Amino acid sequence: MTIFARTVAAAVGCLALAGAVEAHHSAAIFDRGSVIEVEGTITEVQWVNPHVRLKMRGAVPGGQEHDWDIESNSVSIVSRFGLTEGVVPVGVHVKVAGNGGRGRDDILWITNMLLPDGKEVLFGGSIPARWSNDIVGRDIRGAVTADTGNRGLFRVWTNAPGALWNGKMSLTAAAEAARRAFDPVANDPTANCTPKGMPYAMEQPYPIEFVDRGDEILLKLEEYDAVRHLATKAPAASAPRARSPLGDSVARWDGQALVVTTKDIDSRYLNATGIPLGKDVSTLERFELNADGSRLDYTLTVTDPITFTEPAVFRKSWDWRPGEQVKPYDCRRSSPLR
Repeated sequence: MTIFARTVAAAVGCLALAGAVEAHHSAAIFDRGSVIEVEGTITEVQWVNPHVRLKMRGAVPGGQEHDWDIESNSVSIVSRFGLTEGVVPVGVHVKVAGNGGRGRDDILWITNMLLPDGKEVLFGGSIPARWSNDIVGRDIRGAVTADTGNRGLFRVWTNAPGALWNGKMSLTAAAEAARRAFDPVANDPTANCTPKGMPYAMEQPYPIEFVDRGDEILLKLEEYDAVRHLATKAPAASAPRARSPLGDSVARWDGQALVVTTKDIDSRYLNATGIPLGKDVSTLERFELNADGSRLDYTLTVTDPITFTEPAVFRKSWDWRPGEQVKPYDCRRSSPLR
């Protein structure tokens, strides 16, 4: 068996499905600015959310045999590129490419895999082939389509490319200090399949669905199988409000746009970078269709005197691709790459 390792300086294309959002703490563990290639034999496959995990017996740079811990995107992402668990059998000898570890030389964030039959597996969108023209892993979703049936808001929407956290943030001195002290591995807010709170939950790169229940609107998020309950009338002033990670949300219509105010949020972080949230944080969201109903534009305003010197505004969008579904996420704990 020939085992080799070769380092190549290269940039890796971002995932079209996930936009610019990097999965959990991967950027802190893996060197996203370079690519390594290694060969070995697959010894274990964990085909689960939040990350597909593989183990491979191969060589670290320098030639010594070692067990590689390999991580990929979630099943929710790779399944939408036509990949199933059977594409990577245990016992097969493969060549793989991806991002090596920042502090370890036996871990890899995989982008490409060359199988013995010459097929090359691509583990996400916008990843170029390296070795073969016989590709496994292409976007199998339907095309973005205009809403000729006038369906309005209440349907399934798919994530459009682009990060949510693209707005200006004027942090307080205390928030900036907390962000600098944040350890994205040790303090990972989603460790052990802990669901995200608001507004972190709205960055998720998977489909969402609005369901009209009359006295409330359900906003189903595929990630962590989360469901937000958006009340369509304000609760009585005397009604007790229990703080929760997703908060207490009240929705109203502004013409064709849905506007949602959320308070009583019990969540530690704005996102994966460790920006803290205070107990008085509130969000204002606006969901608005474009002219032909093919896109849902989203504006998020976060107000938090503990964190921001002024409200922070973020934007993203979703596309309508007929046939998409909000699938079960069923997050499974697995041994983290440390």
